[in-house]
Order: sequence, then structure tokens, then C-alpha cells
Amino acid sequence: MRKESDFLIYCMERYRHFKELSGADVAKIFDEYGIYGYISKYFESLHTMGDYCIVQDIDDYISSIRGSKQSKA
Repeated sequence: MRKESDFLIYCMERYRHFKELSGADVAKIFDEYGIYGYISKYFESLHTMGDYCIVQDIDDYISSIRGSKQSKA
């Protein structure tokens, strides 16, 4: 579990850096869209990706959540 929590922090920091956000903003986004669980669930494949791909994958996941919320409205 330690590797996964370290990786989660790493992903948050990379996302913060690429998106030029504060840590609080990233925490809010990750909480709102369930990114913590997503990263834990897909740790094995995500940790093999480069930084840009990780950030893009998180963005794709957020977009899919937003899309499903809009189709329910």
C-alpha cells in the first residue's frame, strides 16, 4: 500500500505542475472526480506511464465522468 500512496502523491504533484494549479485545487479535483480511487485501482498500469500520459489519462477520466453527469441531466 505504501507504493500506491507514494504514487498517488506523485500523480497529484505532476498534475499540479502540468496544470499550474495549487495543491488545494488538485485535491479538490481529485476528490470531486474520485481520482484517488481511480489511481489506486489502476496503479499497476498507471505507474508504468510517463508523466504526460498520466496527466492525460486523468484528464480523460475526468472528461468521461463529466460526460456521464451531463447525459444524466
